[in-house]
Amino acid sequence: MKNIKLVLIAILIGVVIGKYIFNQYKEDSINTISNEEKEIYLMQYGVYKNENNMTKNCENLKNYFYFQDNDGYHVIIGITKNIDLKNKIVDSYEIKENIYMKKVKINNQEFLESLNQYDLLISNTNDKNLILTSEKQILSKYEELILSNEI
Repeated sequence: MKNIKLVLIAILIGVVIGKYIFNQYKEDSINTISNEEKEIYLMQYGVYKNENNMTKNCENLKNYFYFQDNDGYHVIIGITKNIDLKNKIVDSYEIKENIYMKKVKINNQEFLESLNQYDLLISNTNDKNLILTSEKQILSKYEELILSNEI
């Protein structure tokens, strides 16, 4: 009977220590993955010196956001991880001007997962309305998850 109690106590201690070590490993893995930066492309429509010019030149755009830095007001019309989707997205906007692909690094896993889903959706369709709706959603996610955290 004593031996059975000792074995059960040893097993219980082993389970507790094993669970503790597993949780430590799991937390380290999550932190490593979530801090990994991935490159994405912001599809920049232009950079403007003042907000009035930017607003005037973007009147016909259905979806965009802008941010201000030292260079001026940057207008972003799309975001993708797959540079090959550029033409498909630009064609949906029916824009003839050159679009600059601005490469940035992001480590927000929630945003990156959403971007993967929208890129997959865009790559599998030719419906311009669906592409524009997808870009509207991902632009909104970028503002919510990335830009709002930089302030």
